[in-house]
Amino acid sequence: MLSNAQIIDGHDLTFDPGDKRNGSLYLGTARDGSSSLDVAATLGALRAAGLWSDTEAKTVPDEHRQAYKDQLVLVDCARFGGASGFIIARFDHPKFPSDAERWDAWRVFFTQHHGAAE
Repeated sequence: MLSNAQIIDGHDLTFDPGDKRNGSLYLGTARDGSSSLDVAATLGALRAAGLWSDTEAKTVPDEHRQAYKDQLVLVDCARFGGASGFIIARFDHPKFPSDAERWDAWRVFFTQHHGAAE
């Protein structure tokens, strides 16, 4: 499994500020641009499945990456699509605990749409 720092420093992390059940769950694409994931289409599919709110998605800004590394505790992550793929990550944060049931639903969704996690 990737480390906290590898996930936060190596990925553009998109999150859903509108659904508390998605608290501390992130969709990550490689910062080097190697990911072929269509994030907008993926968020649309998550919304259609009831797994993402209609609120505009946010990404972790560069100036907050250190705070994220300091405050988040990695619970789980999964990589899909190999080197040109993406990750999903579950963290816990004192103010934004993750939801195990929603994480499981995310894993099922991404497995159905992108194959088994690596």
